[in-house]
Amino acid sequence: MALNYIVSAKKASVVTDAVVGNFTGDEDMNLILAKVNRLEIVKVASDGLKVVQEVPVFGRIETIRLFRPKNETRDSLLILTAKNHLAVVAWDIERNELKTRASGSVCDRVGRPSDYGPIACVNKAGLIALRIYDGTLKIIQWEDNKDLKSFNVRFEDLAIVDLSFTETSGDAIRLAYISQDSNGRHLKTVELSMVEKELKTISKQDNIETEARMVIPVPLPCGGVIVVGQETILYNSEDNVYLTISPNTMNRSVFTSFAPVDANGQRFLLADDHGILYMLVLDVDTKSPSPGVKDLKIESLGETTIAECLVYLDNGVLFVGSRFGDSQLVRLTSQPNPETNSFVQILQTFTNLAPIRDIAVMECDGQNQIITCSGAFKEGSLRIIRNGIGIDEAASVDIPGVKGIFTLKIDSKLDNYLIISLNSETHILAMNGEELEDTQLLDLETDEHTLWAGMLGSSQIVLQVTSTTVLLAKEGSKKVTWKPSHSNLINLVSVNQGSGQLVVACGTRIYYLQCGDMTITEVANATLQDEVACIDIGTIEESKDSTIIALGFWKHHRIALYSLPELIEVTCESMPGDMLPRSIMMTKLENTIYLMVALGDGTLYYYRVDRDNGALLEMKKATVGTQPPSLNRFYTRGQMHIFVCSDRPAVIFSSNGKLVFSNVNLRIVTHVCALNSSSYRNSLVMSDGETIVIGTVDEIQKLHIRTVPLGESVRRVVHQPETSTMAILVNRPLDSDRYSVSKMTTARSSSKTTSGQRPSISIDATDGDVHSIVTLDDNTFEYLHCHELGTCEQALSVISTKLGDDPTTYYVVGTALVYSDETESKNVSVFSYYI
Repeated sequence: MALNYIVSAKKASVVTDAVVGNFTGDEDMNLILAKVNRLEIVKVASDGLKVVQEVPVFGRIETIRLFRPKNETRDSLLILTAKNHLAVVAWDIERNELKTRASGSVCDRVGRPSDYGPIACVNKAGLIALRIYDGTLKIIQWEDNKDLKSFNVRFEDLAIVDLSFTETSGDAIRLAYISQDSNGRHLKTVELSMVEKELKTISKQDNIETEARMVIPVPLPCGGVIVVGQETILYNSEDNVYLTISPNTMNRSVFTSFAPVDANGQRFLLADDHGILYMLVLDVDTKSPSPGVKDLKIESLGETTIAECLVYLDNGVLFVGSRFGDSQLVRLTSQPNPETNSFVQILQTFTNLAPIRDIAVMECDGQNQIITCSGAFKEGSLRIIRNGIGIDEAASVDIPGVKGIFTLKIDSKLDNYLIISLNSETHILAMNGEELEDTQLLDLETDEHTLWAGMLGSSQIVLQVTSTTVLLAKEGSKKVTWKPSHSNLINLVSVNQGSGQLVVACGTRIYYLQCGDMTITEVANATLQDEVACIDIGTIEESKDSTIIALGFWKHHRIALYSLPELIEVTCESMPGDMLPRSIMMTKLENTIYLMVALGDGTLYYYRVDRDNGALLEMKKATVGTQPPSLNRFYTRGQMHIFVCSDRPAVIFSSNGKLVFSNVNLRIVTHVCALNSSSYRNSLVMSDGETIVIGTVDEIQKLHIRTVPLGESVRRVVHQPETSTMAILVNRPLDSDRYSVSKMTTARSSSKTTSGQRPSISIDATDGDVHSIVTLDDNTFEYLHCHELGTCEQALSVISTKLGDDPTTYYVVGTALVYSDETESKNVSVFSYYI
């Protein structure tokens, strides 16, 4: 019976809500993001955003709110899910994890869910208000270590568009909301009586703008609320003084989110559905005894991604969470960019694949990659998603029989020598630009197989370990050597370059050596029960002495940890199965110490190591090939990772406290070494046993996502391997003057007349969009041709196929004529195109 194992390759990346506050500590500034069914807790630091923890939520997050409970110094978080489950959570500092303070269902037995979606708000006293059902407001009182207590109050109005608590100078609890009825939309301010459990109307402004959709509370001393529509902005003070502006800069904008900038509420950021960012300023009369707003001013700052939520962090830095495109971290500048006239500077972009409208699989260089139609409106794009880590080959040379690769830095900050170890000899290659020249260096041994070679710390001392000798060499000094007793051959070696420690294994005997300034000291040795199969000196902290070594043995399928310098056994563990350990490594990734053991059949077991007693905990298993793998540390872009050499090479790294195994796009790698030379920066030198390849490494991550911006919505994508092209269906607003793929393509055509068109009636398409068919090169994604459809015609589907006995491969496109006076399209067409 065949079984399928299904797992998420990419977690949800869309940001649906975001808040900022002191969550993980009294002085910590935390940005908390809601991503469908996960919370991402981020610490805002001077050098950027750092993820503290990702927390799964059992439900689809509808909204989140931060609030400060009474007599507490840190914020708690309110979470409301789509199935109306509510939770109050806080950060447990001692356990460094999230804890639930209260939870429960806020569903009612009867009630019609509001068409405007649920609304949650919390006042400064910690009182929670939820509008889930039409005409009803649920009030929740919560205290620590107590259950949630709630009651319902009735609105006088049925349809509530938006609501919020307002700040008052007294103890009264007031809310302002926008309601809608057959006469239009109205603004009401009501007072909540906790005794009578009812709402009392304080003020009402009838017939405000019909598209008013957002209520923004203004903190004291000004107080009141701001109501934002498409054409007007209304301010209503606590004393029911109304002020309205209708600036030309708004241009019928549909505002999607806001963020307060100042604690006193004099500046607010607004974002609209076109991705334009605005600054709303309240001009306050400071000369008056009671400060009041005398004018409102709004100014366009620049363009960002289409915002779903805005969070102002500090020092002019703003997080823009998006549902239709990539989220952004931006800085607001005091002076506009002279080229774009924008006050917005993008600091960081966070990839978001949503919403995905279509998907196609395409093979490239023997590896499958996924093409998605992602984003919407101006954020529309194609995303090319590839699994694993790519190695871009820069140079190669045929050298068979390679047994080891090492690099040296002689009188240079960059690597300038390459050591190639063969079965019975060693070659030293000087790197002159892109040229490799065989040479001699510092009396290093070249007539033996080299087990290890490299620089000791930041000194100019070269350490070389062969099968007979440990050797130190330095320019201007006589070389120093050490040999094991009884003329034993050295089988294995492991070195801590930063501290000069090394451990060598000669059969059943191990030696612990310490290298100094041209000195080699034998600190200890021990005879073991079994012959050593693999060895590693645990490099836990950079430039610090190792205190433990890991060993794997040929007999009894066991591994062990020994202490340094005593060489006393600390922990011993038997490996499952019948295969022997062939490579072992102990290292720290993020803040966790791991012991990894690779067996002869390509299986990798990894343990978490207890810092206090060296116990091996939580054994887990992964498959990294079918042949004996070897584990190798390497550094790229300042980060340490683990390269698994095997017939299915992979890179192991840690992400958010979990190990991630990412495949490498090479078939076989037997040996690997990091290289950072003048001609090959941040590269790797790899061998498959026959050929040495120098290549640059992609950014270390599980999935690699490339973005092809289109500037308009993309509906469908199809690949045609026979012509090495792709076809996409796109649409843009009729009056759009933005960059878009259908307008930028140089080769263009259009449908002058459409089959079934009604020429006597001039009716625009219901969405006012222009639909096009665009072809692209499947390698470079260069735009080849754009065919623009006629008025009211929409492209709905496309396939690549052959028709009958015709050997030509066609793109077949299905279209429909959509008119505003028809509930369903009555005219459809099918067209075929060929390249």
